[in-house]
Amino acid sequence: MAEAESPGTLAPQDLIAIVRSPDAPRDLRVFAARGLLPLERDDRLRALLAVVSDPDPDIGPPAAETLGQVPPDDLARFLDETDPTEAELDVISRHTEDHFVLERVIRNRAAGDDTLLRMAAVVSGAPQEALIINQVRLLRRPALIDALLENPGLTADGKRRLLEMRGEEFFEKQERRREQERLRLEEEERRARQEAAGIVFDEPEAAAGGPAEGEGADSGDAGALSDEDASSSALAAVFRRISMMTVKDKVSLAQRGTKEERRILIGDVNNLVSMAVLRCEALTPAEIESFCGLRHLHAEIFYEIASSREWIRRPRIQLALVSNPAVPISITLPLVKFLGLRDLRKLTRDRNLPEGIRVGARKVLVEKQG
Repeated sequence: MAEAESPGTLAPQDLIAIVRSPDAPRDLRVFAARGLLPLERDDRLRALLAVVSDPDPDIGPPAAETLGQVPPDDLARFLDETDPTEAELDVISRHTEDHFVLERVIRNRAAGDDTLLRMAAVVSGAPQEALIINQVRLLRRPALIDALLENPGLTADGKRRLLEMRGEEFFEKQERRREQERLRLEEEERRARQEAAGIVFDEPEAAAGGPAEGEGADSGDAGALSDEDASSSALAAVFRRISMMTVKDKVSLAQRGTKEERRILIGDVNNLVSMAVLRCEALTPAEIESFCGLRHLHAEIFYEIASSREWIRRPRIQLALVSNPAVPISITLPLVKFLGLRDLRKLTRDRNLPEGIRVGARKVLVEKQG
């Protein structure tokens, strides 16, 4: 009988495949759990992720402990550069509380709906924001909106945007007004029947006028809310309309659409659509600044913005890029030196940013203060 090959003689892909197999040798899984397999750093992490959920008490818990010792920046780099699987993203999301890493998981296209649904109910800060602004994903899976709305840590602004996206405010207010109108008509019919039967009303005239005044007040409230309703309804309609468009239609809309339509299209999963937005002649620097703060965009979008001398020389765009943890560090690190003292101090305290940016900001701050 042929002897099994030793770990050192197997190709990395073969070794990882064996570790992932339910029939993997126990000794091999133990080595994987301790991060001791003879593999490169990324492959060693893949093997570790494969055994974190192992039910064996000598494998699963030690693997989770080993994973907890991996620096967040290493996890973030792994997520950005190695095309992690859906299962790997789920494991990482369950074993870290680092906002920078969790945000990377959320923005990864391979992240499964079950993973995002679980995270939506509990995440806060930057990861929560990353979910809320991923309008395409939310529209495709409305259950994510429900999960976010049930999150006890959901911000007021986040709730407002989610309700607008779903159009819930508009439809619920319409339903309430229809119910009020139904009750009013029933009351009028009741009074008409009483009058026909010769029943005399005892209410003073002022009181009799009360309902009319109340109805007038309701009408005034409805009028005051009409603009808000129209805005919510229009926004929900735009989301639905864009989600049903072809790539060709989206590219065309990116060239001639409104500011709100461009803000939705810039985050499209197809790079052709996103790049078409940046080529729109009506695009303003203020819009570019707002794009720089979005955390669900393709890295290519940020590289395109940074390559424009007209845009990258603007201080507000520089700050927006550096403050966004989703922007590649190769773009943001050179921009740190252009920021003012106040902004540099904020960067050094921002836990959502990569450690390299915080260190760089601290160094430039010391130099400028000296």
